Amino acid sequence: MTALKRIEREPLWDLAHAQLRDALLAGRFEPGTVLTLRSLADSFGTSITPVRDAVTRLVAQGVLQQGPRNSAIVPHLSRRELSDLTVVRCALEGRASREAALRRHDDAALRKLKERLSTMQSLIAARKLESYLEHHRKFHFGIYAMSGIPLLVETIENMWLRCGPVLSFVIPEYVILLKGWDHHTAALKAIMAGDADGAEREIVADISDAAHYLASLADSTGQLRRPSS
Repeated sequence: MTALKRIEREPLWDLAHAQLRDALLAGRFEPGTVLTLRSLADSFGTSITPVRDAVTRLVAQGVLQQGPRNSAIVPHLSRRELSDLTVVRCALEGRASREAALRRHDDAALRKLKERLSTMQSLIAARKLESYLEHHRKFHFGIYAMSGIPLLVETIENMWLRCGPVLSFVIPEYVILLKGWDHHTAALKAIMAGDADGAEREIVADISDAAHYLASLADSTGQLRRPSS
């Protein structure tokens, strides 16, 4: 007799993995946070099984660390690890931005980028930064999607999963500090003008400047810590 495939497992697994991934990308879990399977399952409205599968995959990717029974830990990031990630991110995201500028003829995508950038600027001006990182991520990935290279975008996302938790450390001081010189605005202008060199340069500068700030937050052991208020 042919075994029947369970059809409910994959959709629930996909849902749990997507929601957990998006939360990590948006910096909603700080380094050191212990994520219990039960609390995640309750938040997602699923059983523990799909959550366990999602967490296991992220542990295998090095995005999460295995914690005590039925839990995982959002790992801390060291200054050296940040440096390595920055090298890779600049190469990948710079190239994606270059490709986006060369394929700039998607008017709908450009319109969404303009709207996203306007929202980010408004949040900074109003000092309401709770949702800033979410819009920031969607702005960046809107650019990368325009590259037309899905494998490149997927690889970039994997790098963001590793550094997403510490990106929350740029709120609020760093984001407000950089309001005067906005690499995001310059990158979008370059893409609209078809300036591939300019688009790559501005995105690389955006990544590098943020990494420089984050590196300054390292403690005596080299681990990045949220600045004290």
